[in-house]
Amino acid sequence: MKTVIIGNGIISVTTALRMGLGAKEGDKVIIVGKKERPYSATMAAAAMLNSFCEIEADTFKSEIDSLRFEMSYEAAKMWPAFVLKHLEVAMGHNCLVAECANCMGSTGACFELGTYLVNNCSTDDLDDSNYNAVLKALKDFYEPHSEVDPRDIPNYKPQARHRATRAVYIPNEGWLNPKLTLRSIDESLKGFSCIEFVDDEVIKLTQEGNKIVSVTLSNNEVIEADQFLLATGATASTLIDSSNISTSIPKIFNGVGISIQIKAPEQPHTKAIRTPNRGLACGIYTVPFYTSPKVPLNEIIIGSSSLVTPYKIEGARLGSVQHLLQSAMEQINTYFYKAEISTINVGYRPVSADNYPVFGRTSISNLVVCTGTKRDGFHLSPLLSDLLCKLLSGEEIDKKYDVFKPERQLIKTYTREESIEACIKHLINASYQHGFVPSHDRLSDKLKDMHRRDLEELHDKVGAKDWGIHPELLDMYRYGHITS
Repeated sequence: MKTVIIGNGIISVTTALRMGLGAKEGDKVIIVGKKERPYSATMAAAAMLNSFCEIEADTFKSEIDSLRFEMSYEAAKMWPAFVLKHLEVAMGHNCLVAECANCMGSTGACFELGTYLVNNCSTDDLDDSNYNAVLKALKDFYEPHSEVDPRDIPNYKPQARHRATRAVYIPNEGWLNPKLTLRSIDESLKGFSCIEFVDDEVIKLTQEGNKIVSVTLSNNEVIEADQFLLATGATASTLIDSSNISTSIPKIFNGVGISIQIKAPEQPHTKAIRTPNRGLACGIYTVPFYTSPKVPLNEIIIGSSSLVTPYKIEGARLGSVQHLLQSAMEQINTYFYKAEISTINVGYRPVSADNYPVFGRTSISNLVVCTGTKRDGFHLSPLLSDLLCKLLSGEEIDKKYDVFKPERQLIKTYTREESIEACIKHLINASYQHGFVPSHDRLSDKLKDMHRRDLEELHDKVGAKDWGIHPELLDMYRYGHITS
C-alpha cells in the first residue's frame, strides 16, 4: 500500500510514525511538505499540554463541545508515553537528535509536567468565570490539583496592580519544546525504509472516478499512490477547492498567532504559568523552552496572539508584539524587562468555519482529511494520529467522531441569544486586554448596548434567526467570508 501524506506538520509526522511502526512488506509512505515548514502552527506553538486550563464557562454547553474536551483530555494523558515511544524508535534507528541524547522524555529537560493557572484582575470578570469553570471541572473529573498562594509560584513577579488573587497548580498539565519534538520525530522517521520525505508542496490533487490517483507538486512532479491523507493545516480547503475534486469541507481560515521566545537567565522557568482563556484568545502565558542540555533552562516562550483571517500575514504585527511583551512584564514577571528577544514566531492555526475539528474519511474512497484543529493540533496529535492511522488501515473508529467528518454542514451550538451574550463578553474582555479604561459615566454599559445593537444587526444580516455566530468568527461573518 502506497500512501501520500500531504503536509508535514505534527499530525502528519505522528501519523507517519504510527504507520511506520505497523508497516507491512511493500508499504510506502511519502510525506510531502516544505522542509522549513513556513507558517507552521507547531513552529509557533508553546506546546502546553493543557486541557483543563483551556476550559471556559461554556465549554460543556453541548455534547459536541464536551466531546472536544474529552479528546483534549485523552490526548494529554497519551503524551508522556508518546514522547518515550518516539525517542525509543529514534534510539533503535540510531538517529536520536543530539539534544535528546542525554535524556529520555519525562526524565529529561524537553518535557515537564506542571502548570500554574493564575486569576488576576487585569481584565474583567470573564477571567473569573473561566477560572471558576476550570476549578469546577478539576473537581468534577477528580483531576489532581492544589490551590496555592500566588506569591509562592516560582519566578512569578507581576506588577502589584496586576497580581493574582487566586492560583491553582495542576501537576498533570505541562509543556514540551515543539520544535525539538518535531525535529526528533523527523529523525525517527528517517530510520524507516518505508518512509520518504519530499521537500516540496502539493498544488493539485487529481481525481479519476471516485479516487484520487495522484498529486502534483510545485515543480510539476506527479506522485501516484493508493491512498492520500490531506493534513496541510490552514491551506487544506484552498487546496481542495483549487483541485476541483468532488468533495468539499468547511472553509479553513488562517488563525494567525505569534509567540515570542526570550532569554531570561535571571528568571528561569520550570513550569508553565498562564491565565485562563480570555475574550477571543487564550490569555497570556509563559512556558519554559528547553534548547539543549548544554544551555541553561533560561529561555521562555511568551504567547500568544490570535487573529482569524482569510488573508496571509507575512510577519508579526507590532501591536501583537507590544501586547505580549507588555502583558508578560506586567502580569507574569516585571524582571522580563531585562530579557533578550531570541525569536518572534508566526504561525497559521487552521480555524474552520464552525470552529471545530475537521477529520475523517470523505466520499472520495481513498481520501482522508484532517485539519481545523485551531490551536490544539500539537496537543491532539497522539490521539488524532492513532485515529487517522486506523482510518488509513481500513479500520473503523468510534462513531462519536462522525460529528467532525469533513463533508458536513457547519456545526452551530449557540442559539442567537447565547451567541450575542457570549460575543459581548468576549469583545468587552478583549478591550480590557488592550488597555480599555472606562470613564465613570456608565461607559461600560453604553459599550455593551452598542455591541448588542451591532450584533443583532449582524445576526439579521447573515440570517441567523435560530442559531448564533461563534465569537471568534464574528469578522468572518461580518465581512462575508462565511455565508451560511
